[in-house]
Amino acid sequence: MTRKILVSALAVLGVLLVAAAVLAPGQLRDSAVQVPGDFTQETVLAGTASLLDRSSVMVPGPLRVEQGTEIRIDTTTEAESRTEADDLVVRTEATGVTGAGTEFHSAIDVVTVDPGTRIAVAAPESTMRAPAAAAAKPTPARTGTYWTFPADTARADLPYFDSATLTPVTARYLDADREIEGQRVLHFRFEVRDYDMAGSPANSQPARLPLPAAKWGLPGDDVLTMNLYYTLVQDMWVEPETGSVLDTVVQPTSYFAAAPGDPNQIVVYAGELRFTPETVTALARSAQDGRDSLRLVFVYVPIGIAVVGGLLVLIAAYLAVRGRRPGSGGGTTAAAPTAAAEDQPAPVTASS
Repeated sequence: MTRKILVSALAVLGVLLVAAAVLAPGQLRDSAVQVPGDFTQETVLAGTASLLDRSSVMVPGPLRVEQGTEIRIDTTTEAESRTEADDLVVRTEATGVTGAGTEFHSAIDVVTVDPGTRIAVAAPESTMRAPAAAAAKPTPARTGTYWTFPADTARADLPYFDSATLTPVTARYLDADREIEGQRVLHFRFEVRDYDMAGSPANSQPARLPLPAAKWGLPGDDVLTMNLYYTLVQDMWVEPETGSVLDTVVQPTSYFAAAPGDPNQIVVYAGELRFTPETVTALARSAQDGRDSLRLVFVYVPIGIAVVGGLLVLIAAYLAVRGRRPGSGGGTTAAAPTAAAEDQPAPVTASS
């Protein structure tokens, strides 16, 4: 009876472990792909750009644009807190400086995201402000991701949110022709064309600027008001398993003009920047760590559980078969019958 109980227990346990190995990845996926509560990411974009000399606004003569200015944008994205609904409040602070150390851009963006999908949620309200501003401005409801992509990123167009204009865009899938640090990455691109920044809460500088015609390099003495327009082409290379963006190239252009396509436009900022090699290496290592963690959950642990379960089933089957073999310790065999009395030789006696 003890053997039968042992065999049954091993078989049941083995089957349960095999079933758990099959079901575990699906049950653990949501927690495995979530953005951790202590998440922090630092990136650096660097390159050269044409930059409006702000001091030329206040001095006689037309506006001046400095060519070939070295640019560096440092960005820190970190998990700030959790809401009662267990969503994640993410804070992104970006600061842009020239090679001479002059700050030309700064913004603090706060948005609440679902830590699993990385998609923004409605509450609490997303905000954006300049560091020196007294209060943050509410921003429009957001759709899509904006600093990372979802885990298991598909080779298809995806919704994205441009934090420069605070508008939804489509990140178009282009190809998978590149490897970064041995990791195959997917190439996405989104574009914003001639967006009028007037009234946008993302804008930290005047979006309509009235100046004498001479300042705009035009004839006459009239005061002309120009609007600020923005164009961006951004390429991103994404590690698909984790959704991590490993490299980025941005080509932003902002300019004052009477209308898009105005030949007399004045450049405020135009250039090409990309992640520094140090940033790409750090992001690639982080993505590799993330892939290892996901594979531990989705591959190695289930395989290990399945192997143990299968071995238990085999052991149970072996014990069951062995217990039924004649002569084995697990069963009982009938004693060999004794010879019949009439077949036994008669005892020898003295008288005979």
